[in-house]
Amino acid sequence: MTAGSLKLRLLLGASAFILCAMAIAAVALSYLFERHVKEWIDLELSAHVDQLISGIDRSPDGRLVIATPPADPRFNRPLSGLYWQAAFETSGDVIRSRSLWDSVISIPAAAGIDGHAHHHRVAGPSGQTLYVLEKRVELPARLGRERVRIAAAVNEADVDRAVLGFATSLTPFLLLLAGLLAAAAWIQVLIGLKPLASIREHITAIRSGQAKRLGNEYPEEVQPLTREIDTLLDARDRQIETARTRAADLAHGLKTPLQVLVGTAEKLRSKGETDIAADLAGATGVMQRHVERQLARARMQAGGAVVATNARAVAERIANVVRKTPDGAERFWSIDIPENLRVVIHPDDLAAAIGSLVENAARYARSRVVVSSRRDAGSVALCISDDGPGIPVELQSDVLARGRRIDVTRPGTGLGLAIASDIAEAWDGSIDFERDGEFFTVVLRLRPA
Repeated sequence: MTAGSLKLRLLLGASAFILCAMAIAAVALSYLFERHVKEWIDLELSAHVDQLISGIDRSPDGRLVIATPPADPRFNRPLSGLYWQAAFETSGDVIRSRSLWDSVISIPAAAGIDGHAHHHRVAGPSGQTLYVLEKRVELPARLGRERVRIAAAVNEADVDRAVLGFATSLTPFLLLLAGLLAAAAWIQVLIGLKPLASIREHITAIRSGQAKRLGNEYPEEVQPLTREIDTLLDARDRQIETARTRAADLAHGLKTPLQVLVGTAEKLRSKGETDIAADLAGATGVMQRHVERQLARARMQAGGAVVATNARAVAERIANVVRKTPDGAERFWSIDIPENLRVVIHPDDLAAAIGSLVENAARYARSRVVVSSRRDAGSVALCISDDGPGIPVELQSDVLARGRRIDVTRPGTGLGLAIASDIAEAWDGSIDFERDGEFFTVVLRLRPA
């Protein structure tokens, strides 16, 4: 996939969204877990505070004491992370859990007695930060209406470690979920872009001549695109037909004036005006060759509709016609092309190209003409071979470029090879020459269907 790939863009977008979603989920879940932990801690601390309040009583010597402290063993283990403290305002006595050792919880000054829970974050023993829940109450009359501030605290680092442990345990599951979502996004992109791949395959089939139109067997979201493409193909076919008709009309329109000029040259020659007749005949011949070649090109350019043609059927039809000519009747013919070989070219254009090459082969062969085929690196090579003298290497490119006649002693316009070359180029093909022993071969390369 390249930087301009739609699939890559969709996957990158989905991946970015998944990463953001996973990051948000990790933060949100960690926050919710921390909140849940703190709510649970609040309930636990509140229970300890209530137990402390209910456990306040007077000792035999008249002092206020915590007669029934909380039973959690952590309150008795120094610096355990769980602490309680009771501060009596009138007497100034402070009773605290053994876990505080020789430290006290520095609770901010009280605004009054309300009996509600208050939360603080204060410094604790050994550099700990404590999360404190405090209640300010007034004791009943039997206890002298003493005001007391009861606090229970937990080391906040323990809460942070619990949250961190949760996040650490959560990470593999989030990564697994991200992987599953990425796989789902990949599958979704593949399924979503499948119609575009189908369109590409159908367009390839249209280019190769195996199909005519895209059709309507697509999701409704892409049907407007396929309808527009089919409409363009319809318009192109109409333009092709119009161009073919105009080319034929032009051919007929020019044929008669040129024939008149040829007849005029003959009349001048018969009257003894040989020099003028020769000049006129030469100019007319040049005009005929150029007109025929340009008309052939016009027909080929107009005939760009992609079709698949059976190469053997066309070769046999051309060979059967040429066999009946004086040159063809004296040659031995061989057709070696598979029955099902199809090439991308209009049947008429293939017939014109093979016809020109086969006529030349029959004209210059000594005894044999062979029409064969082979596969060459993604192309089909149609080979027209004869045991004649062939074309000198130094003249081969000149023949294809200009339609020059090598042998002026035989009839013809010298356009056969040039027109065949134009036809091949019009269909993304080419013409090459080969010499193999006694055989000279003209190779017509075309795309396989």
